[in-house]
Amino acid sequence: MGDIDKEQTYIKEFGKSLKSLRINVAQKSLRIFAYETDVPCATLSRIENGQRIANLVVLKKIASGFDWNVSELISRIERDIPDNVSFFDL
Repeated sequence: MGDIDKEQTYIKEFGKSLKSLRINVAQKSLRIFAYETDVPCATLSRIENGQRIANLVVLKKIASGFDWNVSELISRIERDIPDNVSFFDL
């Protein structure tokens, strides 16, 4: 798998995991979660669908929606990502 393929796969898996956390842990709709975290709904949707990479400011806002810090958010997301896809392989 090429570097671009790995990156795209990771971004998609990251988004899928984030969406799962939003639905199952925060138990909030996209619209409500976006409003409460001050992240535009379209931005959050694109991140969850693997169409956009979240920057640090957005990650911090998303983490606040779970009452976590960015490190905890990344850790929880990484748990759900398949073993063959790792941030450190990018």
